[in-house]
Amino acid sequence: MQVKKDDIRNKILETAQRLFIKRGYENTSLKQIAEKCNISKSNIYRYFSSKEEIYEALTGNARSAVLDISCHFFTPDFIGKYTPDKCDEVSAVLAKLFSKHHSGMLIMLRSSVGADRKLIEELIIKRFIDACPIDDDNIKKLISKLILFGLTEILVNNSDEKSTEKELNALICYHYMGLNGVKKRNLY
Repeated sequence: MQVKKDDIRNKILETAQRLFIKRGYENTSLKQIAEKCNISKSNIYRYFSSKEEIYEALTGNARSAVLDISCHFFTPDFIGKYTPDKCDEVSAVLAKLFSKHHSGMLIMLRSSVGADRKLIEELIIKRFIDACPIDDDNIKKLISKLILFGLTEILVNNSDEKSTEKELNALICYHYMGLNGVKKRNLY
């Protein structure tokens, strides 16, 4: 019985997705993907020209969505105006993004050296943190790394939109209003 080409292609993508999430993109080889799929490495090349092409198939839509929403949030309507209702709006939009592109976002955030990780860091450091009322760039970078860690943990621990939104709301509220803001809003 011949296995259909679409089935093999999907198996490669599903296996790569699991490995990229678990080990990170840079710590996963085509050989490991092939072994987990019970196919030869050369067989992967019938479906994908490189590991980068597999990565692109798994993250391309998530990257586009991140860029689309960043245009919305990095406007005068949002920068420097982080009130509770704005935090609610940001967390709702991010929760939809995370739910729709859960695995793609997780792969992007768990890759330690990838271009997408750098893109997300740049969006947070150069734009999101611009609203931070602190002048010290090193502190801004530290805060942005904490945000990235929080976003990654939320993705690792949640897959449904409701719990993702709740945790995102707490993270965003904490970032802009501190612990008292989280407590005042009874987020936890």
